[in-house]
Amino acid sequence: MRLTTALVTIASAIALACSTSQVEAATPVVAGYLLLNPQNGPAKLKALADNAANIPINRIFLSFARPGMVYVPGSKTLADVGLGYGTSGDYGFADLKTRVAQLTAGGVEVFLSVGGWNYGCFPFLYTYYSVGGYGTSTPNYYKIKENGGTLAGCTEANMWCYTCEPKSENTVLADFDIFPEPTNSTTWKSAQSYVVSKAGAAAPVFHPEIVPGRTWTDPVTKQTVLVPGSDAFVKQNRDPYQDLVYLAKDLGLTGVDIDYEEMWHADYLRAGPSTGPWTNEQTTYKYAAIMQDVRLNIQAIQPSLMLATAASAAGGLSTPWWGGNLKNIWYFLNKWYPDLYAFIANTGGVNVMTYDLSNNQEYHECPDAQTCSLSQQVNYYMKSYADNNMLAQVGYEIGIPAYPASDHDPTHQLPLTQPELTSILNVQGAKGGFFWELYKSAGTSANVDVTSAAQQICKAALGASTPRCSGVIPQPGGVVPTSTVTVTVTATVSPTTSAPVTTTTGGASCSAAAWNAATSYTTGSKVSYNGRLYTALWWSQNNLPTAGNPWSDNGPCTTGTTGPTPTATTTPGGCAGVTAFSSTASYSGGAKVTYGGFVYTAQWWTQGETPGSAAVWVKGAACSATLRRRLYQ
Repeated sequence: MRLTTALVTIASAIALACSTSQVEAATPVVAGYLLLNPQNGPAKLKALADNAANIPINRIFLSFARPGMVYVPGSKTLADVGLGYGTSGDYGFADLKTRVAQLTAGGVEVFLSVGGWNYGCFPFLYTYYSVGGYGTSTPNYYKIKENGGTLAGCTEANMWCYTCEPKSENTVLADFDIFPEPTNSTTWKSAQSYVVSKAGAAAPVFHPEIVPGRTWTDPVTKQTVLVPGSDAFVKQNRDPYQDLVYLAKDLGLTGVDIDYEEMWHADYLRAGPSTGPWTNEQTTYKYAAIMQDVRLNIQAIQPSLMLATAASAAGGLSTPWWGGNLKNIWYFLNKWYPDLYAFIANTGGVNVMTYDLSNNQEYHECPDAQTCSLSQQVNYYMKSYADNNMLAQVGYEIGIPAYPASDHDPTHQLPLTQPELTSILNVQGAKGGFFWELYKSAGTSANVDVTSAAQQICKAALGASTPRCSGVIPQPGGVVPTSTVTVTVTATVSPTTSAPVTTTTGGASCSAAAWNAATSYTTGSKVSYNGRLYTALWWSQNNLPTAGNPWSDNGPCTTGTTGPTPTATTTPGGCAGVTAFSSTASYSGGAKVTYGGFVYTAQWWTQGETPGSAAVWVKGAACSATLRRRLYQ
C-alpha cells in the first residue's frame, strides 16, 4: 500500500514547486453539505442526483467519513469507511458511485468530507482540557455541572459529561473518532518532514502514541482511556489519508474535503504562561501534516482530484489566542506553508464555518462591542482572511444553530434570517459559498429555508438568470432501488395527499393527517407517515418525519398505513426484531443486538463485552433517525 521512495520524492518535489499564489475560481462554487445515514441518506442522494441539472447548487459535500478509514483500492466497499450509507453488502459503494456519476453529469461536483464534529471529538480530552480546562466560568461548563457535578465526576459512563454531544443523543465512544498519525506510512513521514522543515515557531512534536482504538494514558491526569476510533489501519498497515484518495478515485469523485475540528488537540497541547494568552502551533503542525499527506497522494494517484477544507471562523486571525477554539490555525498554515494553503485554496477551497456564532458578551463572543450581529461577525471573520491574503469562501447554517444550545441559551443564538442573509450576500455573495445542511429544517418561520437560501446564494454568485438558481432542493421520492446494497430506508409518499387516516399505535386508536411537505406544523402537531405516528417538537415545514428533529417518532400504527408499501427491506425504526444486548449472553460472529438506540454486529464470538466500548462490536444503524453528526464552528 505504500508508495515507493522514488514516487514520494517526485511528489514532494512537485509539492514544493507549487506556486504560492492564490487565484479566484473562474466559476464561483455554491455548495451544500449532505449528512448521510442509512435510514434516508440514499433516498436523499437519489433525489438530488435525479435532479442534478436543476438544483440550486453546483457542489455537494458528502459527509462524513471517518478519519481513520480503511479502503483497499479496487475493493469497492465502504465497509471500513464509516460513511453511514449502507449497512451490509458493499455498504452502498455501487449505489453511491452511480449517484456520483449522475450528479457529475448534471454539472454538480461531488466531494467526500472526512471528519466533522463527532469524527474529530475526543470526549475525555475535550472535556478535561477544552470545556473544563479554563475554569468553571466558560460557555459550556454547564454541561459538566448538569451531568457530572464537577470535572472529576465526568467519566465514560456519563460520556465525559456529554460535552461532545448532549445526553439526548445517546452517543457512545464508537460515535467519535480522531485524525490519526499513521507512522507506518511513507507519505506521512514525508509530510512530517515537510512540516518540520518549514516550522515557524516551536519545534513540531507529533503524538503517534495516541492511536485510535487503543488505550492511552494521559501523563497529566494519569487516567487511562480508550482513544475513539479504530486501529484497523494500523493492523492492516495502511495510511487512511492515502486510502481516502484511492476511494475518491474509485468513486469518480471531484474532490475530497478535510473537516478538521480537533479543538481538544489545541487545548491539550497549548503552550504559554498559565494565565494566557497561549499558542497552538502544534495543532497547526498536525493539520498541515494531514493536508500534506493528502496532497502528496493526490499528486501521485489522482492529480485531477481537488482538495478542500473546512476552516474555523477565527482561523484567519493573527491576534492572541485565549483557548477553546481553532483560532490562528489557517493564518499560520498560510504563513508557514503558503504553497500548501494555495494548493487547497486553488483547487477545492478553504470553506470558513462562519456560523454557530453567539452574541453573548459575558464570554466575549462578539469580536468587539460593535460587531455582534450574525452578518457583522461573518463579514468581520471573512475580512480577516482577505486582509491576510487568504482566499476563502463564506459559510451559512440553515435553521437553528447548534451553538449556543437551544435548551440552554437560545437568546444568544444567531440564526440565518432573511435580513442577515441579505446583509451577508451584499458583501460576500459574488464569491459563492457553502451551507450546512441540504435537508436541515429552517426551525422557525423567521429563518430562511434551505431552498430559498440556496437560490439566493446561487443567484448572487452565478447570476440571477442562471437556470439552476431557480431550482429547488428536492424531497426524496421513494425507496432507493439497488441490488448491491442493503440499507435501512423508509419509503416516502407524495406530498399531495393530506386526507386524515385512522390508525392505531401501541394498541390505542389514533387519527392523524398524512404528512405534507407544503404544510407548516406547530409544536405538538401530529402526522402519520409510512405507518408511523409523529409529533412536532417545534415549528416545522418541509422536514421529513423520518429525518429526526423536529419530529418525534411515537411508534408504529398497527392498523392502517399512509403512503406506499416499501419495496426494499425495511426495518421500522431500525431495530425491530433485534434483541437487546445482554451481558450474560454469548454471541457468535454476525450476531446482531440493540444497545443505546443502535444496532451492533459482533465481528467474532463475545460475551460480557459492551457494545460501543469493545472492538468486537461494529455499530450500525440507529433505531431512530435522531442521531446526527453536526458541524460546529
